[in-house]
Amino acid sequence: MTTTIEIGMLGFGTVGSGVIDRLTRAADQIEQMQGLRLHLAKVAVSHLNAPRQVPLPIGTRLTDSIEAVVTDPQIQVVIEVMGTLKPAEAAITTALRHGKSVVTANKDLIATAGHRLVALAKERSCDLLYEASVAGGIPILRTLADSYATDSIQGVSGIINGTANYILSAMTNGRSYQQALSLAQEAGYAEADPTNDVAGLDATYKLMILSQFAFGQPLTVAQVAPVGITTIDATVCQTAAENGWQIKLLAQAQRHDHQLYCRVAPVAVATGRALSRVDGVQNAVALRSAAVGESCYTGPGAGSTATANSVLNDVIVAAQRLVRGTRGPAFNHNHQYLTVHHLDTVAQAYLLFSDQPRNRIVETVETLGANVKSLAQGCYQTGTLLPAQRDQLRALGTLTLIPIENSVTWPLVASAQAIATHVAI
Repeated sequence: MTTTIEIGMLGFGTVGSGVIDRLTRAADQIEQMQGLRLHLAKVAVSHLNAPRQVPLPIGTRLTDSIEAVVTDPQIQVVIEVMGTLKPAEAAITTALRHGKSVVTANKDLIATAGHRLVALAKERSCDLLYEASVAGGIPILRTLADSYATDSIQGVSGIINGTANYILSAMTNGRSYQQALSLAQEAGYAEADPTNDVAGLDATYKLMILSQFAFGQPLTVAQVAPVGITTIDATVCQTAAENGWQIKLLAQAQRHDHQLYCRVAPVAVATGRALSRVDGVQNAVALRSAAVGESCYTGPGAGSTATANSVLNDVIVAAQRLVRGTRGPAFNHNHQYLTVHHLDTVAQAYLLFSDQPRNRIVETVETLGANVKSLAQGCYQTGTLLPAQRDQLRALGTLTLIPIENSVTWPLVASAQAIATHVAI
């Protein structure tokens, strides 16, 4: 027996077009395997006469009224793929208050206002699902919610912004920053204003969502304090690669006792590690857990097809719950209370890049009581540096310090100030 579910959608851009295309192509498969006929009843757009790359399914009505979708008593599930913050939150709020389940790909909104929308969905016994908000082609949120339900996540480290990864990969291959950015824009990977991507804000929003699922702990932008890639040049990327390291914009959160340490910043990843091999616009999320150990999930992070696939999978889940009368369970049940710190507050090792004479660099680092070795002209690897030592080096203003992945020396006592020992390298 097939059940028809009435769907409304907000937005008909790149992702919206992908949703319609995938829904049309997969309609028979969904009906055969799930017993569901997903009927797209209405699509709200800003401009009714704008050209569309994908034709509307037969029986789908185009409207320029968001209210006409979110208040329609016939529509049971609303898909939000229009982006924005306040308009999207208002639309989703109205949809939930009218008893509709909502599926969204809006990472900015979920990261910053998700707590309000989740609470409202619970109050109204509706579903709010947002798998597509993080690494669109990797079902990482559902993996964390379901496959790690009996495990304990200790660390999350992700390449979750394809634009930044594309630029860093291009610089490693000899392009300048500006050349790499231009190529990314020409290929459609970067916006005309790429600030959110290259400044690390996009990755920060995604880390904020990942942290909720992995650790049950919300994060704020201020706590993550993202550092972007705009100060990294091609020489740094190439020199690092020639000496066994790949520079990646990593979104990281690591648990130590009842503390959670987070960061979004360029990080040196040793060649051979899974994340070092993630190039171009690909995304990857590496997990470390008590039971499974280390695992890595890779796939496209964006694009209409990958994101649309995640959106439709959420729609199917919402539709199934409608049919079964089981709507309302939160997407994420993990809630803990951890003290949040920045990863820069603990001791770790760094790659150091400087045009200063080698003897001056070595003398300066050793004067601080730390170890350093020369890898190549202008490139060094430090031993473990305390935050104060690192800050003294940065104060010189003539060098670049990039933290090395997995080099942290954790405090002996979680509540104590970070203590580190100097390790010869």
